[in-house]
Amino acid sequence: MKFIFSSLLAMVVICLWFSCKQEQDYKIIRSEVVARHDKVMNDADLANGQKSVLDSIYRSVKSSGNDTVKLAEAIRKVDEANQQMESWMNHFEPDVSGKSNEEASDYFKAELKKINDLDKQFKAVIICSDRYLDSLHIEKRKTLH
Repeated sequence: MKFIFSSLLAMVVICLWFSCKQEQDYKIIRSEVVARHDKVMNDADLANGQKSVLDSIYRSVKSSGNDTVKLAEAIRKVDEANQQMESWMNHFEPDVSGKSNEEASDYFKAELKKINDLDKQFKAVIICSDRYLDSLHIEKRKTLH
C-alpha cells in the first residue's frame, strides 16, 4: 500500500512538473512571425502605392510654390517605414541551428514583437497618407488588411 501511494505521489509530482515546464515549440512562433511578415508586406505595398501618388503630387505642388511640409512628412514616414522593414528583413534569421528550443522560442518571440511594431508603423503611415490624400479629395485605391 505504501509503495502504491509513493508511486502515485511520484506520478502526480512528475505530471505537475511537466505541465509547468512545457515549452512552446519555436516552429509555431516562427510561423506566426512569417505570417505577420507576409501581412506587413501587403501593407508595405499599399503604403508604397500611396507614396507614388504622394511623390507625383509633391513634384506638381513644389513647382507651383505651394506649401509641401505635410506632404514631405507623409513621404518621409513611408520611406522610414520601408527602411525599418528592410533592416528587419536583413537581420531576421529563420535558421536557428545550434540553439535550444527555448533559445529559438525566445528569439522568435522577440522577432514577433519587432514585426508587430512594424505592422503598427505601416498602419500609421497608411492612415497618415490617407488623411493627406483625403484632404485633396483623392480617391483611395485600397484599404488596410
